Amino acid sequence: MKRYSMRFYNMILALGIFLITAGFVMFILSPGGTDSLFMTAWPVVAMVLGAVFLYFTLSFTHNSFHFFLGIFCALSGIFFGLVTSGVIPNTLHEWWPASVVFASLALLASGLYKAHKLRIAYAFPAATLLLLGIVFLLFSFRVIPGSFKSFVLTFIPFFIIISGAFMVVLFLLQRKYNQFYIDEEETEEIDEDDEELFNKGL
Repeated sequence: MKRYSMRFYNMILALGIFLITAGFVMFILSPGGTDSLFMTAWPVVAMVLGAVFLYFTLSFTHNSFHFFLGIFCALSGIFFGLVTSGVIPNTLHEWWPASVVFASLALLASGLYKAHKLRIAYAFPAATLLLLGIVFLLFSFRVIPGSFKSFVLTFIPFFIIISGAFMVVLFLLQRKYNQFYIDEEETEEIDEDDEELFNKGL
């Protein structure tokens, strides 16, 4: 069976990402959308950036933060592009909290990409962002009556207490299941620093 080089598969990946991005860009730039050049352009730029980050992450860097940026930019660009083109009803003024939801999904995906399993260190902040995004959307679409500012001022002490409690629980769970870890490169750096301090002490 013939084997192909990594360069060949990278080209396939690049072509696939390019075709997906090009398709969404053509769809967003088609007639019938918004007349504002800026409102049309920025989702396209976000999609292109997302495609670039995803390609270089999957092919070369394998960095979870770059993967996060790729997923976040791609999801935001596609969704808000559909909003500005009129496919999704309502305006960006109502839909802006969706970016918080996309950040939650991107964080969860980057955690799965890095550890190949669901980790508390990624799942907890992702769930927090998801909850905040949903609350913001409810206020943005007037599902919850009243001012968001007054809501925040009233309930912010409870949010602080709950956040602190979750952080304590997170610490205890991480320690219980031995999920604290240091990369090998970081360990080598720590050992070198300790050795240097020991020599200075002598």
